[in-house]
Amino acid sequence: MSVTPVRAEMALLLDVGSAWAKAGVIGRVRGRWRLVAHAAQPTAWGATVLREALVDQLAASADARLVDRLDQLIANANRLECHTARRPARVAIVAVSRELSGSAARRAAEAAGWQIVEMVTFDDGRTLAERLGTLQAAEVDAWLIAGGFDGARSPRAMEAAALVASSRRAGGGPVIWAGSSVLADEVIRLFEPGSAISVANPRPDARREEPAALRDHLARLLREVVSAEDDTHLSTVAFPRAVGALASATGLRILGVDLGAGSATRALAEPDGRVASRVHARGGMAGVALTPGAAARVARLAGDAGEEATVADLLQTLRARPSTLPHTPEELSATQAAARLQLAVIAEESVAGSLDLLVGAGRAIAGAPHPSQAARMLLDGVRPLGVTQLAIDAAAVLGPLGSLPDEEIREGLSLLGDDLLVPLGTAVVCRGGEPGRVAMRVTVHRPGWPALAPIELRSGQLQVVPLPRGQEAEITIELFGSVSLGAPRRSPRIRASATGGSVGLILDARGVPIGLPKRGDDRREVLAGWRDTLRREPAIGAERVA
Repeated sequence: MSVTPVRAEMALLLDVGSAWAKAGVIGRVRGRWRLVAHAAQPTAWGATVLREALVDQLAASADARLVDRLDQLIANANRLECHTARRPARVAIVAVSRELSGSAARRAAEAAGWQIVEMVTFDDGRTLAERLGTLQAAEVDAWLIAGGFDGARSPRAMEAAALVASSRRAGGGPVIWAGSSVLADEVIRLFEPGSAISVANPRPDARREEPAALRDHLARLLREVVSAEDDTHLSTVAFPRAVGALASATGLRILGVDLGAGSATRALAEPDGRVASRVHARGGMAGVALTPGAAARVARLAGDAGEEATVADLLQTLRARPSTLPHTPEELSATQAAARLQLAVIAEESVAGSLDLLVGAGRAIAGAPHPSQAARMLLDGVRPLGVTQLAIDAAAVLGPLGSLPDEEIREGLSLLGDDLLVPLGTAVVCRGGEPGRVAMRVTVHRPGWPALAPIELRSGQLQVVPLPRGQEAEITIELFGSVSLGAPRRSPRIRASATGGSVGLILDARGVPIGLPKRGDDRREVLAGWRDTLRREPAIGAERVA
């Protein structure tokens, strides 16, 4: 008796990071492409172990005639892959002062994705010999010099340029002068022809910081330095491309944040597909330990993570071994508070206007044990004012799809359909108002559900209305006093649509930024209330409030 051969169509999507490797298998199921398995593991474990995890998932549901061939099928499947850069782009910064020119140069470099291996300023307490020795020993791809306000001939700024000229070997990487414009020609003459360039001063005077020109130049230079390979396969390039294609396909304004182990990527996409992206070199989970006062801030934000010293140990562990998983509830709470802290830093560069969709990616967010934890990290970190859908890239498919040619990205997104993102729900976030007073009144109409009385939220409260995935609701928002959703009011009542998800409709009147009680016991009680409000499974028609 002949056996009918079985043919399997599948593709493998890979996102290989510095600490975590994520893979998803898409295959044809009843004529449609579906995400049929996905897994994540420390990158160091290798491809074989990752493939075994995918085989174990597929074996439970695949045709019995394919089970023995799954490993081979996955190994031979077409691949879409993105990855973290093989090595970071390294820069040394020499500036007049740490707080003014130095901090402006550092922020621009990190926002462009550079790793700062040395930073020398004239107020760092080192001797000239120590500074010179440090810079001569530095292994870098580029040199960044900053100092002096525009229109001023700062002797210290010229000393900074001379220090680099004395330390750098001929041909030792490009030099960027980002200081006083009147000194540009003199500085460039210190170096061999073609090796130095002047860009607009990121600190033109004591009151202004204008890093855009320097940041954009460094972003272009980074691709030249690091990407001898096709740069569309770099995660920092592929993820924004996918977000842009998704915005163009849906007509939504989307902010995507990919919180990785070492760095973080922020991509703001307009409905026409235009994307503004930033790479934060120290924005990943390993960079939390480098933030001044990080342990105290994380302990305060978590509330239940234990003593500050314990949190400090965890942050150092994340820095040394970014693939470390939390083993206790206290470690999980501290790790997620650290993620919220990093997201807040990434979101410091405010987004003008409201968002339609906020997408979280990276293991800390997308791999959270409970969807409410992912929602809390996005809400507390980014604070998206207005009415915003929340979703996570749970299977890490956006990066690999973003590595496709331009004309194929949109097709790849549409093929996966509902499997592309995991919707968490919709958030309504307001700011302003007085403690204890009503901030907003929300009326929710859900077709087919019992009618709800208007919901009043006081400043500082958080409430969740059940709204499952695939369902929609019409909401009417009435704001009180000085409360706003981030845009000028044109009517006393604002009407909007909300889509459901694994958390529901989240009404958030905690303000921007979130205010916390000063007393430790009060703060812990408030934080626990917010956590439980997001996580509790409600009865049908019941609301959760804290």
